[in-house]
Amino acid sequence: MLMMWMVIGVVPARGEDRLPAVYVTTTNLNVREYASKKSHKLETLPQGTRVKVQRIKSDGWAVIDYNGGTAYCYAKYLRYHEPIGAAPIAKLKSDSSGNSLLSVALYLGIACIVLAILRKVLVTILGLVSILFYKLYRLISFPFFCLNWLQRRLARPWMQNYKRNTRSDNKNAELREQLEYWAIPLYILLTPLRFVNAFYYNMVVHCSFEMFNYLVEVIVPEGRREGADNFFLWLVLIPWRIIKYVVWHGLLTLIESSIWTAVDTFVPALTVYHGTTCSAAEGICQGPGRVEARNWLSAVWNVGGGNYAGNGIYFAPVKSTALHYSAGSMIVCRVSFGKTLDLGIAPRWVYDQCGKPNALGVTKWGLDNGYVTGEWWRGDTGWWEYCMYDWQNRYNASWRIRPLYVLNIKGKCMQRIPGGMYHWLFNSMVINDILA
Repeated sequence: MLMMWMVIGVVPARGEDRLPAVYVTTTNLNVREYASKKSHKLETLPQGTRVKVQRIKSDGWAVIDYNGGTAYCYAKYLRYHEPIGAAPIAKLKSDSSGNSLLSVALYLGIACIVLAILRKVLVTILGLVSILFYKLYRLISFPFFCLNWLQRRLARPWMQNYKRNTRSDNKNAELREQLEYWAIPLYILLTPLRFVNAFYYNMVVHCSFEMFNYLVEVIVPEGRREGADNFFLWLVLIPWRIIKYVVWHGLLTLIESSIWTAVDTFVPALTVYHGTTCSAAEGICQGPGRVEARNWLSAVWNVGGGNYAGNGIYFAPVKSTALHYSAGSMIVCRVSFGKTLDLGIAPRWVYDQCGKPNALGVTKWGLDNGYVTGEWWRGDTGWWEYCMYDWQNRYNASWRIRPLYVLNIKGKCMQRIPGGMYHWLFNSMVINDILA
């Protein structure tokens, strides 16, 4: 008797020994996919619904027939009704299709809301990261700024002695010849330092900035065809933008930076600064046609005004000098200056043209004598400048100038380059320049 009462206490009705049998729900009862309250709910049976119970488990869950298979509901809400075959059992009507469609629509709606909120949050985070980078820029880059400065000074340790041209042309010619020989052992000794600088600026700095650009393009696309002003298009094209920017262009950036690291190790390059406007910085650095059609000036360096040390593209070895010329932005570049003319030991008539607008004679003499760049001490301001000689835009889109990243001086943040920077290594003009 005691055992009988224990069994009766476990199940909701008598007749367990006659299972399978027909039971009736005593309340609105949830049908689950598995024997767990956390399992997916297939439907809710109204009170009084008859179900065929195959067996009742020791944990209180009843195994019932459900649409050609089995499902589970809690046994204590079932009452024994009759044995199998006494009366027809109404086929349980599954609302899973309707529920599924409703659930899918609900989940999609929630997902869209969550993604819209997440988009706003990520935009805010990326904006803060951009500002934080600008604020911490000098601190983060200081050790490598010192190494870059050291490479520049050790490669030409005599530069401080020849700021001003006070010697005869014959003496200057002798000095130029002698210093070319002295530069050879210095080049060999500085190879490890060049590799460290090349790896940091190409692999770490440039790749990090470009990945930031690509992530921004995924979250806040610039092109209308990629969802700039259409949320549905933005949502649908997320996988495409990830593949296009993060995967494809990210891979190209990694390959390109690896090659430039090797090149910079053997072909000396320095990290220098170029002050310009925000629109010019975007035009110079942006890959043409990657986001939307841009003008023909995309990925092109153009000679500006002034040209006090020759006709060409000007770079500063320190940030403060580039700030003087900046009108909103500053491009940080790796530049392979090539054979460099110390204007302090150039022919006197060449040096005398410096400091005057459009010193075209300096450019002509430099190019005629195999020089790529001129290095000039601007005495009136007290700083060094580099002029990469550019006769009729000869160095436009050249391999010698590769932007690393852009600082927005007015906004005090990193400047976004829509679609990411141009892949300078994969430019036909660059390839032709190298092969030539």
